[in-house]
Parts: sequence; C-alpha cells; structure tokens
Amino acid sequence: MQLALEEILHTLVAECYVRRNSIFVLFVVISLTLLIVGSVWPKRYTSFTIIHVDQTNILQPLMHGTAETTASVDHAGNAREIIFGDKIMDEVLKESGWLKTNPSEIEQEKIKQELKTGISVVDIGNNLIRIEYRDTKPMRAFITAKKLGDLFISEGERSKIEESQAAYAFIDKQVQEYLQKLTSVEDELRKFRSENPDVRPGQESELSSRIASLQSNIEQTRLLIRETTIKRDSIKEQLSGEAAITISQSKEGQYRAKISELQTQLETLRLDYNETYPDIVRLKHQIEDLKNSMTSEIQMREAAQVSARRSGSTYIDESILLNPLYQQLRSELSATETQLATLNARISETNKMIENEYNRARKIHGGEATLTKLTRDYQVNQDIYQDLLRRRENANVSRSLDRENQGLTFKIQEPAKVPLLPTGLRFIHFAAAGLLVGLIVPIGLVYLNMQLDPRIRFSRIITNDIGIPVLADINHIRNTNEDMKEQSNIIILYIGTFLLFVIYGVFSWLKFMDYLQ
Repeated sequence: MQLALEEILHTLVAECYVRRNSIFVLFVVISLTLLIVGSVWPKRYTSFTIIHVDQTNILQPLMHGTAETTASVDHAGNAREIIFGDKIMDEVLKESGWLKTNPSEIEQEKIKQELKTGISVVDIGNNLIRIEYRDTKPMRAFITAKKLGDLFISEGERSKIEESQAAYAFIDKQVQEYLQKLTSVEDELRKFRSENPDVRPGQESELSSRIASLQSNIEQTRLLIRETTIKRDSIKEQLSGEAAITISQSKEGQYRAKISELQTQLETLRLDYNETYPDIVRLKHQIEDLKNSMTSEIQMREAAQVSARRSGSTYIDESILLNPLYQQLRSELSATETQLATLNARISETNKMIENEYNRARKIHGGEATLTKLTRDYQVNQDIYQDLLRRRENANVSRSLDRENQGLTFKIQEPAKVPLLPTGLRFIHFAAAGLLVGLIVPIGLVYLNMQLDPRIRFSRIITNDIGIPVLADINHIRNTNEDMKEQSNIIILYIGTFLLFVIYGVFSWLKFMDYLQ
C-alpha cells in the first residue's frame, strides 16, 4: 500500500524521536570524527607558473617554405616529459632543500615520486602551459614551481637546439649516403653504355623499322623471282618453238629436199624412158639411199632425244645451235637464270640479315631493360639527392633560427608566487561536513529501518490490505515516571549538543590561531 508523503515524514519524525539517543550518539561520533580529521588534515599550498609557447614571429612568414622552425603540437605532454626527467628532478631536489638531510638514493627516488604526485602540467589553451606544484610548505611550493618553470624553459630551448642539430646531422648523413648511391649508379650506367653501344633510347623502334624494311625487300625480291621465273619459262618455250622451226633446216630437211628434187627428176625421166633406163635406175638408187640415210638420221635423233629426256636435258641439233635467234634466246635464258640465282641469293642474305637483326633486337631488348632500370635508379636517386640537398639547407636555416631563439620560444606569462592561502580541503570543510553528515547518516539509517521493518504503523493498512475492520486507535499512555525520564533525557541531549558546539568552537579557535597544524 502506498503512503502519502506527509504520513512518511510524520512516521520518520516519530521514529527519530523514539531513537533520539542513538541518533545523537551517531551524530556526535561522526561530527567529532570529521572534526578531528579536519584538524589534523595537512594544509596544501599551491604555487603555479604559466608559460607561453610562442610559435609565431616575424621570421616565420618570411621563411615559410624555406625553413621550418622547431614546433610541437602537444606542448603539455612535452613539458611533462621534460619536467619528469631525472635531470630536472635532481635540480629541483637540490634547489628546494630536499637534500639537506642527505637522503639515500632510495629515499631520493621516493622524494621524486612524491614530487611528481604534487606536480601538475596542463595545457590551458592559446599555447599556454600551467605548471603547478602542491606542498605543505608555501615557500617550498613557490621555490619548486618557480624552479620547474625556469628549468623547463632552459631545457626546452636546449632540446629544440639539439633537435634541430640532430635533424641537420641526420639529413647531412642521408645526403652523403645518397651521393654515394648516385655515384655508384652513374658508374654502372657509364660502364653499361660503354659495353653496349647499340643499346640506347629509341633503338628498338629503329630496329623495328629496319626489320620491316628488310621484310619489304624480301617481298619485292620474291615478286621479282616470280616474274623472272615466268620470263625464264617463256624463253624456254621460245627456245623449243625455235628448235621446231629450225628442224626443217637440219639434215632431215636436207634429205627430204634432196629426195624431193630427185623424185622430180625421176618423174621427168619416166615421161620419156622406161624403168630400166640407167638414169631412172640410178635416181631410184639415190632416192633409196637418201631415204635410208634420212631414216637413219631420224632414228639417231629420236634415240638422242629419248636419252636426253631420260637424263633431264634438252636435245639440240647442231643446226639449231647455229641459228642466231636461238643463240639470242639462249643468251637471254642464261641472263635470266643468272638474275634468278642472284635474287635467290639476295633473299638468303636478307633472311640472314633479318635473323641478325632479330638477335640484335633480343640483345637490345634485354639491354634496354637493364638500361631502363639503371636510368630509373639514377633518376630516383638524383631526385632524392636534390630533395635532400634542399632539406639540408632548410635544416641549416632552421638550426640557425633555433640558435638565435627565433623559432619555438618559451616566455613566462605568469610568474610563480608565494601562496598565502591553502588550497583543497580545509578545516572548515571538514567541520561543516561533520555536522551535515552527522545528521544525514542517522536519519537515513532510520528511514532504511522503516522500509525494512515489517511492523504495521497505520490502522487503515489492516483494513485495506488484510480486510479486518478496526474499531478504534489507542495511543501509548505514559505515566509520570516516564515523562520525567523523557524530560531528563531531552535535557541531557541539549547539554550534549551544547558541548559539541563548544568543542567545535574550541577547535576552530585553535585552528585559527595556528595551534593546530
């Protein structure tokens, strides 16, 4: 069943009144505990210095693109790394009086760790760094904070000079290394060009043009060969035709002409004489002898032709050889054969030249790959070398800028001061917290007990939740003895509260008079 806020507050007040003694005891214990803690809580004094990191000056726009000044983005991180270094920590221990008691190395390390817990380095914007130190002694806090700022500035300026010097030395070393690489590649390139004079840029296209020209010559020569072959075959045919014509002037033709002539004489004699006439008989015998001679000649020629055909040669009669036209054709045939042999020799030589060009092209192709690699290495090394030369000059100018403090500079924007008031939790905070917590904690415990206690405190809960009717509410009736005890208890509580405030006043006075540290 949900209760109204007024009922909860009323019940809480009633429960607190019933448990007033326990609440008072807990209130006193908590208040006095925090009061005592506040009285012995050490005072913390904070001294700080603000340093401005100046990255812009009149030289920066003038030297833009030529030299880069030493700069850092995380100034607070860099400052923290520098300040927490052993060099600055040792200086602070010496200047702040931590070494007066001659602590051992282990004790010095513990002091350093304690110092680091009290040092705070933060970036507060606009290139401002706040270096803060907390200590129980105001003068030591001031000296430490001031020393931290001074040491950071001097160490920062020294480190940026060393950084620019290191950058220049590194780039100079790289320049020397790439100079050696560049010289080595130049020697390799010079040696390769001396050993391979044919390998040069554009040689491959020149070879391609030459090979194409040779192939074109071969095509033209082959065309001439075909034309010469046709001409040769034509001359051979003409020679065969001329031989056929000239055959009439050979011995066979002579025999036939003689026989024809004798046959004419025989026919003439037959007109006047008989067959037994001596001249007719003589003519017949002459004609018969001529026919036998002609037959013998024909057989001999045919045998020679068969033999020539078998041997693959051409049979030429002696009379044909004496023919001027035949001799002219033979001369042309010989010239044609010579030209054909020349053209075939030209093709053979041209093919050899093409093969040589192909071999040369393969050699040049491999050489060009090597030449391209050497040239590329030379160009890359030369570009890097030239870039490193420019960077070395920029680094030299940057080094000069840092030496003249014209680059990244540190200025004290707010010097450290001696703190007059402590910072952090003080006695008044503990005193006020003691009173406040002393009230809140007991009341909170009473409220928690109300939530966990199963007892029924309101009659309407019985009626609504259990369903049993309630006739009347009867309050607790106290007698005279109980009233007297209650009044005495209240008086004691008043006295205790008064004494508690007296104790608070005494501690406050002692703290104000610095009797309590």
